[in-house]
Amino acid sequence: MWSSIPLLVLSLLPAASAASAARCKAFPNTSSWPAASRWSALNSAVSGRLETVRPPAAVCYETFDGVPSYDAAKCQAYTAGFYDTDVHLASPVSIYWDFWTNRTCVPTDDPTSGECTRGAFPNYVIKAQSVKDVQAGVNFAKKNNVRLVIKNTGHDFMGKSIGTGSLSIWTHLFQSVKIIDKYSDPSTSYKGSAVKLGAGVQIANLYTELAKVGKVIVAGECPTVGFAGGYIQGGGHGPLSTILGMGTDSVLQYTLVTADGKYITADAKSNSDIFWAMRGGGGASWGVLISVTVKTHDTPPVSGAVFNFDVPAMSQDTYWAAVEAFHSFAPSFADAGIFGYYELNKQLWFIKPLIAPHKTLSELAAIMAPMMAKFDELGVKYTSNITTHSTFLEGYEALFDPEGAGANMFTSSRLFLREHVEGNNSAITAAFRNGAEQGYHFIGHVVAPGQFGGVSKETSVNPIWKKGLLLPLYNYMWNGTETQEQKWAVIQNLIDNVDTEFKDASPGSGTYINEANLYEPNWQNDFYGAAYPRLLKIKKKVDPTGVFYAKTAVGSELWKEVDGGRLCKA
Repeated sequence: MWSSIPLLVLSLLPAASAASAARCKAFPNTSSWPAASRWSALNSAVSGRLETVRPPAAVCYETFDGVPSYDAAKCQAYTAGFYDTDVHLASPVSIYWDFWTNRTCVPTDDPTSGECTRGAFPNYVIKAQSVKDVQAGVNFAKKNNVRLVIKNTGHDFMGKSIGTGSLSIWTHLFQSVKIIDKYSDPSTSYKGSAVKLGAGVQIANLYTELAKVGKVIVAGECPTVGFAGGYIQGGGHGPLSTILGMGTDSVLQYTLVTADGKYITADAKSNSDIFWAMRGGGGASWGVLISVTVKTHDTPPVSGAVFNFDVPAMSQDTYWAAVEAFHSFAPSFADAGIFGYYELNKQLWFIKPLIAPHKTLSELAAIMAPMMAKFDELGVKYTSNITTHSTFLEGYEALFDPEGAGANMFTSSRLFLREHVEGNNSAITAAFRNGAEQGYHFIGHVVAPGQFGGVSKETSVNPIWKKGLLLPLYNYMWNGTETQEQKWAVIQNLIDNVDTEFKDASPGSGTYINEANLYEPNWQNDFYGAAYPRLLKIKKKVDPTGVFYAKTAVGSELWKEVDGGRLCKA
C-alpha cells in the first residue's frame, strides 16, 4: 500500500479527535480557526492585498457559500480561457490541472446545474508585492497555526500550490529582471554574466529579455513556468540541459523569507545549508523564494529536427519497434548535446523537437541519418523536417509548441539512465506499450544534464540525474465522470502495474520531483535519492514547526491529512 491517501478519497479519511486537534493545523469552521478580526489585521498588514478566496468558476454558479456569485460575462470569459494558460496565470489561486482542486467547482453553462464548493482551494490568498507582504503571511501562518501554501504561476503537475484550509501566498507579481554583465559577490569566485530575477518571472519572458543581450540560461521548455519557484528548487531541466546541466547548477544566490519570518540571502557562504537544499531539494520546504541569481551563457545557434508519425498507417508492432529504435539512438543524441521532446500514445506520436545547440543543419542531418535509415528499414510511416536558427530564442520560438492548460490529468514518470537504455531497451519499450494500451499519454524528454559536467555535487539534486537520459511522463486523462472509488482504482493500478513495470526496467533509478506520481510510496528515495537524509536534517533545523508543507516535499512524512484535508502531525 502507499504512504499517503489521495485528496480524492477525503471522505474516507479518519476524523481527528478533540484530543488530537492540538496536533493539527487550524481548520475552517472549528474553534481553532483565526477570528475575523485576525484576518482583518493581516489584511491591514499587507496593505489590503489579502483576499477571501472563492473558486474562479464560482462566477458560473448561482451561489457560493450561500452568497450570490453568478456573473454571465465573467463566466463566459473564464470558460473560454479555461484551456489556455493566461486565465490561470492571472488568478491568484487557479492552477493548470484541475484534478488537484478536487473538481468541486468547474466551469458550466448552466448556473443551476450543481453546487460550487471550495474543494482544495485555499480560504485566503495574499497577492504579495513586497517582502513585507510575504513576511506578514508567514508570520501569521506560524502564529495562528494555519496551513500555508505558495502559488506562483499554477504550472503544477502535482497540486502542491493549493491546499484545503489554507492561507496562500501568490508570488507571481515579483517580476523584476536585473541583467548583470559581471557578477561580483564574496560568496563565489565567479565573475561572469548573470541575471537576478523575481519569483514570478516566466521562462519565455526571461528567454526574451536575455536574448536582447545575447544571453541564455538553463530553463524549461514550457513558456509559462515560473523559473524562480518550484522549477529551480527542484533542479530544473530544459532544452539546454544536455550541454549546460540542470538549471540549479547555475544558481549563485537566493533571497527568501524563512519559516521564522526573516528575509535572508542564501549562497555558498551565507546560510549555506539552505542554499544547498534549495538547489534540488524541492519547493514548499525552505521558505518563500523572493529572487534567484543565476549564471547566464552566450546564446548558441541551434538546429532542430521535427518528426511526425502516421501511427494508424502502421501495425502496432511496427510502431513500437520504431519507438524502441528512437530510444536506442538517445545515447548518441546526448553525446551530440541534443535535447529532445516528444509525445506519444497508442495512436499518436511526434518528436518536436530534437534541438541541437551549436550544430549546423548539415551536422544535425548527419546525426539523424542513422535513425531515419532504421525507420525506413522498419517501414515506418513518417515525415521529417530539419531547420537551423541563428539564436536559441529563434529556435525555441520556431520549434516548441504553445502550452495548454485545463486538463483533468494525473501524472507519473520515471528517469531512465544511460545504462538502462543501452542494456534494457526492450523492457523500456514494453513498459511504454503497456502504459499506452492502458490509456496513458506520454510526454517524453531526451535529457542528459550530466553529459558535460552538469549535476554538480554542490547541489542537492538526486544524484541519479548524473546518468539520466530519458524522462517520460505518463499522464492519465480523466473524463470527469469517475467516482472517487474509480479514481482510486486507476491510481492504485498505476502504482501496482504501470509504475512497477517502469521501475523493473530501470533498477536503481528514480524520477524528477516536479513531474511525478504524488502518491509514490517510495518518494523519499525515488525523488531525492541519497540527498534525502541531509535534506530532512536541514528541514527539521530551519522549519521545526512545519510552517511549509506540501505532499512529498521534504519532511512531509511528519504530517498527514485527515478531516476532509485538515493537516495533522503524523
